[in-house]
Amino acid sequence: MKQSIKVVLSISAMTMTGAALAADANLNFTGQILTSSCTVDTGSVTQTINLQSAYVSSFAAVGATSNPTPFSLKLTNCSPSAKVSMTVAGTMDTVASVLKNTGLATQVGVQLLQASAIGGTTGTPITLNSAISLGTVDATASMTIPMVAQFYRLGTMTAGTVTTSATVNFTYN
Repeated sequence: MKQSIKVVLSISAMTMTGAALAADANLNFTGQILTSSCTVDTGSVTQTINLQSAYVSSFAAVGATSNPTPFSLKLTNCSPSAKVSMTVAGTMDTVASVLKNTGLATQVGVQLLQASAIGGTTGTPITLNSAISLGTVDATASMTIPMVAQFYRLGTMTAGTVTTSATVNFTYN
C-alpha cells in the first residue's frame, strides 16, 4: 500500500511539473526611443535681414552700434519638454559676437544679439560658434527665439557695403 501511494505521488508530481513548464503564450516586445527634436519653421529657414543704411558719423567710437533690426527664429513640432540649444556659426571678427564683413566697408561688422523680447531691439550679445541654452519648449510644442542684428564699429570705418552670413544649428535634449 505504501508502495502504491509513492508511485501515485511520483506520477502526480511529474504531471504537475510538466504542466508548469507548458508554454501557452509567447510575448515579443518592440519599441523605439526617439531623440528630442523640433522643425525649423519654413519662414525661419532662409532669411535676409536688411540693416538699411547708416552714416559713418553715426558711430561715435569703437564699439558703437547702429540700426538694430529685430528678427526671430521659430521652432515648431517640438518633442514635449525638449531642451533646446543653439549655435550661431559664422566668421567672427575681432569681437566674439560680431560677424566679419565681406563687403566693401571697413572696420564694421554685424553684431548678433539674443533679444529680450520678440520685436525687441536690445539683448545679450551672442558668442559666435558657441552653444547657447535656450530653455525648454512651451506647452504649444514650439519656441520663438527673438534676435537682433546691428552694425558694430570695430575701428576707423570707411563707407561701403556690408555683407555677411551665419548658419544656425539647434540641438535638443
